[in-house]
Amino acid sequence: MTRRLTFLLVIITVWGSMLPFKPASAAIQNIGPGGCPANTVVGGDNLVQNGDFSQGTTGFTSALTNRGPGVYPDDNNGGGFSIQNGSVVHPPFEANPYIFGRPFPGDVQRDVPATNTYFYSNPSADNYSAGGGRVNLWTQVVTVAPNTTYNFFAYFDNLLDPVKSANGAADPVIELRVNGTSVGTTVVSKTPDRWVPIQYAFTTGNGVTSVTLQIDSLTNNTFGDDFAMTQVNLKQCVSGVGAAKYVFPAVEERRNDQDGYRLEYLITIRNLGADPVTELQATDDLATVFAGAETWELVELSVVSGSGFNALAINPNFDGRTDRELLAANQSLAAGQTARLRLIIWVKPPTGPIVFSNHVNITARSGNIIVTDISNPGLDPDPNDNGDPKEEEESGATITVFSPYRIWVPVVSRGSAG
Repeated sequence: MTRRLTFLLVIITVWGSMLPFKPASAAIQNIGPGGCPANTVVGGDNLVQNGDFSQGTTGFTSALTNRGPGVYPDDNNGGGFSIQNGSVVHPPFEANPYIFGRPFPGDVQRDVPATNTYFYSNPSADNYSAGGGRVNLWTQVVTVAPNTTYNFFAYFDNLLDPVKSANGAADPVIELRVNGTSVGTTVVSKTPDRWVPIQYAFTTGNGVTSVTLQIDSLTNNTFGDDFAMTQVNLKQCVSGVGAAKYVFPAVEERRNDQDGYRLEYLITIRNLGADPVTELQATDDLATVFAGAETWELVELSVVSGSGFNALAINPNFDGRTDRELLAANQSLAAGQTARLRLIIWVKPPTGPIVFSNHVNITARSGNIIVTDISNPGLDPDPNDNGDPKEEEESGATITVFSPYRIWVPVVSRGSAG
């Protein structure tokens, strides 16, 4: 009886060891295609190697054949991919081409720089047939940390002219996968005719130190389906910090026996995440802002106290010229805390019209990641209250306009910060 039981236990043990391992997809939690969760932003270095394809085909694998740099990967001749640099027009010999490639202009919101290089994809019918309607464009294994939230994202551009190809030509259908888990598909339409991001946020599980990132095409149609991708990124999701800068209407004031104007600014700084931020610093380049003035002077830099504001220590040596740091060293804000500074400048504008355009730059450390922001005009660093202060509609300079008629108007400027 004892021998039979021992034999049975051995059989069960051996059979159990032959069971398949738990799939790798179970090592991550799929958060979704909306990018980093609310109240977090992407930060830190890009963990993907050669995400902008500036090193050619280094660091990734693809089911497509590499047709060589600058080559058109003709889907009627086997299809494939090529690494392009700069603008592309195809067919180049036609007076009326219908494919246009262009450099990537960069993305301030996600701290992604511009690049001239990109992956041009044009799978053939055989490529799709071999993959059962799916073609793997790009795969890379990346080192990660356990129990950490990341955003996997890349940028895509439909290369077909939206007018000349409005004849049923297929739009690319893209799928991002992490450890085999899909976040769903996204269609890259011809309009709006621009580079668009596709995202996949996820959290790693216990003991996970690497993940397999994958980008597939599920278009399964070679009539159309010409597209580019670049700046493939994997960045950590961390607490963000935002800033806003408000200016009151200018007030006439005589100083040092000269007529001029008093400009009072309020600078609001807020930790928008669920974790503390440390090494907080704000810089303001007043010398550049007021370079066109006849003269200007720093009158006051102080902390605004009161309900709802956390007191930060200011830098006593700030002058806006040689020392542009508004805060003392080692400042921090706990989750959700807000601080406000008052900055007063006296300025004598020139006789003619002039615009003084100003913003504040913020840096802080969230965990082991450096996060940044450029102030938007107003009092709220995050007007849409989603925890991401770096969106395009939440950026811009704080502006004061002086005219020969002595009219001054604080102006809200949307768009690029000046």
